[in-house]
Amino acid sequence: MNLPTEKKTTPWIEEIHTLSAKYHEDWIALRRYLHQHPELSGEETLTTNELKSRLCALQLPVRLAGDSRGLTADLVTDSSLADEPRLAIRGDIDGLPIQDEKMVPYRSCKAGVMHACGHDVHATVVVAAMQILKEMDKSGTLPWPIAVRAVLQPAEEISEGALHMIHHKALSDVDAIIALHVDPTRQVGCIGIREGALTAACDQFEIQIQGQGGHGARPHLAKDPIEACVSLIEALYRRINRAIDPHHTVVISIGTVQAGHSANVIPDTATASGTLRTLHPSARRKALETIDVICESVKQEFGIDVRLKWGTTAPAVINDKKLVGLIHDAIVDTLNPGAVEWIDVPSMGSEDFSFYLEHVPGAMFRLGVSGSQVGAAPLHTGTFDIDEQAIAHAAKLFASTAIRYFDPARR
Repeated sequence: MNLPTEKKTTPWIEEIHTLSAKYHEDWIALRRYLHQHPELSGEETLTTNELKSRLCALQLPVRLAGDSRGLTADLVTDSSLADEPRLAIRGDIDGLPIQDEKMVPYRSCKAGVMHACGHDVHATVVVAAMQILKEMDKSGTLPWPIAVRAVLQPAEEISEGALHMIHHKALSDVDAIIALHVDPTRQVGCIGIREGALTAACDQFEIQIQGQGGHGARPHLAKDPIEACVSLIEALYRRINRAIDPHHTVVISIGTVQAGHSANVIPDTATASGTLRTLHPSARRKALETIDVICESVKQEFGIDVRLKWGTTAPAVINDKKLVGLIHDAIVDTLNPGAVEWIDVPSMGSEDFSFYLEHVPGAMFRLGVSGSQVGAAPLHTGTFDIDEQAIAHAAKLFASTAIRYFDPARR
């Protein structure tokens, strides 16, 4: 979708468009640099340093989070807002352990690591939006004072980054937070928005089964952990959905099964791991209880030890209605009314942006990134890429939403 080029009547919106046109090539260069130099979750020190240098060049005060992974940068344009809460705009910065299969000049330089989830775009958009707002402050084209905080966080892919940033005071003096996620199912120029639940809560688990090994020819002398594991997985798939109200979506998936080393040996142990994804707190509670019951019943049936361990957990992303309305208005006025795409149903994927929403209201939108030149390869694949025109769309949308948030008539 091509956005219209007609002039807007609001002077500050015109200035957003002017600055976007001026700096768009710089933003593309930053995105490509980040794409070429990805870092895995927990290792994002060089990425953090690069983003720090970009924000310091804008003369914004930057504060690094712990271990120099992640940062915040504030823009407060008037002393009257010095002690007032900020609006935060969040981007994530970590890559994935996936080989970049694209034959492009900005292909990842690091074997087996790439930005396959668009975090290079998210980080670039935050920097770009802060550049727009800073330039407008310098030129006196902001319609009123604003107080905005950039939050660039590590380790989203392992659901630890948001908690890391919260621990290091990223939400101190923050009143609300907004974010985006690239969406290759939408054409460039389209923005997906939704009130309420946007993504599911995700609970990771591991089930360890301790049996008693033996010879494959004499199973009656062993306590077969593989048989128990198969029975347990079948019970999980069958009983979880029968225990939950059909109106409440629940997805349970086993992602790994590990057992044995030889075809004719019954092993001592078997391990299965997976995820539970839910949209409603009551469904989540019931599902967790049911998994416990299933593990106990398998333990009793087979006379073996079954240990359930819960791992990384992320709550559901629940978009604030008022903030979604603000983003909607920004899309209409800064992009165009046809760019709005209401999302009918939430995703069963998860996002650690949800941790921020346990403290302050927030909203996330979906940024269309597919285009004729790059296609629409799915997230988390080696061929994922974006139409880079989307960077300017998102930067303008962030900047416009931030300005609207501080409209005196609204507050």
